[in-house]
Amino acid sequence: MQRTIPAHLVSTYQLLQRAFPQGIEEQEYLPLLSILYEEMSDRSLAQVIAEFTGKEYPAVLNDVYRVGAAEAFSSRVEEVLKSVKQKLICCDYEKWLLEG
Repeated sequence: MQRTIPAHLVSTYQLLQRAFPQGIEEQEYLPLLSILYEEMSDRSLAQVIAEFTGKEYPAVLNDVYRVGAAEAFSSRVEEVLKSVKQKLICCDYEKWLLEG
């Protein structure tokens, strides 16, 4: 299936491709949403993640809202959060931040 990524989300989609060439693992999913939540609108984040993962947009949007409402993660999730952020940093996350 041909993906249609809006122009304003192309760089984010490409960042995800570089950071997660084998796809986003289940334990990385919510930490990734949490990291990107700080930098993106809810709908844009849900749209790019839905496109990248093949999940339904409404389900991803609910996950984004859940992450936005979360106050703190367990120590195990904090470890995964740091790992996910490091993957993004290794794939030009800081450059991506400057583009936004």
